[in-house]
Amino acid sequence: MKNLKERITEVSQCFQRLMEPAVFPEVQRAVEKRDKDVLIDVCRKIKIPEIYVGIIVPILLSIGPEQGKWPFPEF
Repeated sequence: MKNLKERITEVSQCFQRLMEPAVFPEVQRAVEKRDKDVLIDVCRKIKIPEIYVGIIVPILLSIGPEQGKWPFPEF
């Protein structure tokens, strides 16, 4: 069983993969349209483990494009 630190690291890596130029435009459009199905398809396309798809998709849809620079605000 993975500890919390390992799981957080893996989720963070998944978010980074969603920012890759090949898929980011799709992710951005899906977030703007609040299209859960497209986000799930993109995650599967880049082979994000199913356990993390259920974590990532709700986070992205809750953040939305109106919250500033997606997905991480600048400090």
